[in-house]
Amino acid sequence: MVAVATYNLNKQQEVKTTETSDEPSIHFTPTKIELTDFVLPNLFPEQENFSKKDLRGKFSLVNFFASWCSTCHAEHEILLRLENLGIVDLYGVAWHDIPENTREYLAKNRNPFKKIASDTKGSLGQEAGIYAIPESWIVDDNGNVVMRFRGNLQDFSIREIQEFLKSVNS
Repeated sequence: MVAVATYNLNKQQEVKTTETSDEPSIHFTPTKIELTDFVLPNLFPEQENFSKKDLRGKFSLVNFFASWCSTCHAEHEILLRLENLGIVDLYGVAWHDIPENTREYLAKNRNPFKKIASDTKGSLGQEAGIYAIPESWIVDDNGNVVMRFRGNLQDFSIREIQEFLKSVNS
């Protein structure tokens, strides 16, 4: 049954792709989410907690992911490329994950994040209506979400992030 559902989902995605232009139809969308002054434990207990103050003073990207999430695995290479480009500070939120599993996943696949929150109850995601991951936010210099991307980041996402940051910095 899972195989049939996956096949049907893939066929639907193929149809969408072929019916539109070469440009993917999933992009960052403008949004306005005023985050409360949250504090979440760091995935690495010896490091400082992750909070809204980490996001103030600069534009940042916050990525919600989990070690058990196959689409999160698919986007991991994009996160590593973003880290290498150095165009934006990356923060991770391990969403509904077992901290030890997340640490093992990042040790195996490399950690692209400046800081990682362990959000085992999904509290930060609830504030913004996250029901599935991966999801990424571009956060402004006041620590509020201004752009949102639901799904796994792809090659075009890098260009989109660069263009958005260029437009707000000019």
